Amino acid sequence: MKTILNTEEIKRIGNKLKTLSQKNNHKETIEEIKKNIKKHPRWADGYSLLGDIYISIAHYEESYSAYSKALELDPDNLQWKLSLLLCQLEIGRDVKHALNELLNLFIKNADDEAICIKIASIMVSGKNPKITIAAIKWRAQNHKNSDVLSGILANQLLEAGLISEGCKIYLNLFDSSPDGVLYAPQLGVALIRIGAFQACADIVEALKAHSPETAALMLNEYGIALAALNRSREAQIVLREYLHTHPESRAAKFNLGQALLKGAQYQEGWELIEFSPPEFKIQGVKNPWKGDFPIDGKTLLLYGEQGFGDMLQFLRYIPHVEKLGANIALSVPENLKRLCQESFPNIEIIETDFKKIKYDYSCSLLSLPLALSSQIGYEIPSSVPYLYPNRDDIEKFSKIFGKKNKLRVGLVWSGENRPRHGLNYKNRSASLQMFSKIINTKNIDFISLQLGNPQKELLQWNEKEIFDPMNDVSDMEDTAALIFNLDLIISVDTSVAHLAGALGKPVWMITRSDCCWRWLEDQEDTPWYPTMKIFRSQPGSLHHAIELVAEALPDFVTTWQQNS
Repeated sequence: MKTILNTEEIKRIGNKLKTLSQKNNHKETIEEIKKNIKKHPRWADGYSLLGDIYISIAHYEESYSAYSKALELDPDNLQWKLSLLLCQLEIGRDVKHALNELLNLFIKNADDEAICIKIASIMVSGKNPKITIAAIKWRAQNHKNSDVLSGILANQLLEAGLISEGCKIYLNLFDSSPDGVLYAPQLGVALIRIGAFQACADIVEALKAHSPETAALMLNEYGIALAALNRSREAQIVLREYLHTHPESRAAKFNLGQALLKGAQYQEGWELIEFSPPEFKIQGVKNPWKGDFPIDGKTLLLYGEQGFGDMLQFLRYIPHVEKLGANIALSVPENLKRLCQESFPNIEIIETDFKKIKYDYSCSLLSLPLALSSQIGYEIPSSVPYLYPNRDDIEKFSKIFGKKNKLRVGLVWSGENRPRHGLNYKNRSASLQMFSKIINTKNIDFISLQLGNPQKELLQWNEKEIFDPMNDVSDMEDTAALIFNLDLIISVDTSVAHLAGALGKPVWMITRSDCCWRWLEDQEDTPWYPTMKIFRSQPGSLHHAIELVAEALPDFVTTWQQNS
């Protein structure tokens, strides 16, 4: 049974929910729906409304549960089924099955373009553009695809790396569609996701002369592109211009924050970086602390967000929090627990599922620069080391290496692949073969610090010997103890580069020309890690930076030999 409320009840509840939603009062809206569901447990529309609200605030687990209940009561509702599948993709639950089900629904409803548009839009969340491309191209064999479906196809072609084909469709939409101008921002977003920053900037700069209204729609993407092209000052101007006409845009505020941080303008940068996208945030934390009130004697939950590198980078702020007198509970992934306990023995290290933990206030590690600004200012605490591996583990790996005769250099050539971050994220990684010029440097014992699928590249490696101790590594504490026994770490922009820097070990980081905000612009050093040297590549790949490292390494060997 879909609806079991009478007309009067529907009208009353509807009016109340409308009032709450107009005020963007999600919490009370959810409570009101739940209250009425409790009275009417077979109210399928109520569960659907609950799912809608949760989706709007990116609480996909809760939304999934709500739609599941709605479909138990009304299993034939296609719209609810599609919403459930969207949640399934967003939380990464059996993605392959969800995409197959969406593909079947797309084929079954091929005659209904509105349904096909919705399904294709949901399929995009599955981060498998080839499936979406195949579906839309299949439909085009028997139906004329609308401009909207063509726009989705163009976007997915760019995501799949088929840049020429995707841009061609967008250009056709510009010329043929009465709403062609509206596709300019979509093209900008797609170009940003694949790392075609110069192409995005070129398009906007061309549009400024011929269609300033269209260019104005793309200023947010233009600002991102300029910052990536190491033109952060210009990016700040452009993003402020966009915010002048779109003052509520959280995305633009976040992008401006990144441009400011890349330009070493930390005060406003830390404030605006708080507008990070929902997918970067941990859900379910309560009572946020931003440094605006005392926490002496209170329990403060500190928790990590985003990747391991981000967490390692911001752990440096914990000693400053300790001085405020709070009882600290630090929530980090299992892989970081031992290292954090060894480095910060006076705080409690807890699991990432902290729903059962009692605490008074909470703060993300990445929010600590802002929260502590009144105590330590906005400059970066750059004292290293601030992480310390266990001495017994250091000794354990020392014995594995045996007698030292040559310079020991650790290598990491690839970072974790994160499809959600777009095709360009892959460009931070190299291959073992690309590192061959580095590895051929004489008088060095090379040690692999590589984990994940790229570690398998060692099985096909037939050149100079590389010692691989990573099967004896169980977590980041072991990795730290291993690094402690090395003289130099050469790594792409991944967590090991952060770890080496936090340990105060010499580290040469190989990164893209369009690297992220933390490495600033056009300089070899970084305020984050005094022992780090940055090798920046030219646009395209990491080959240029790798060549620079190979050229510099013999001098490092000579200096080490002279000082040994």
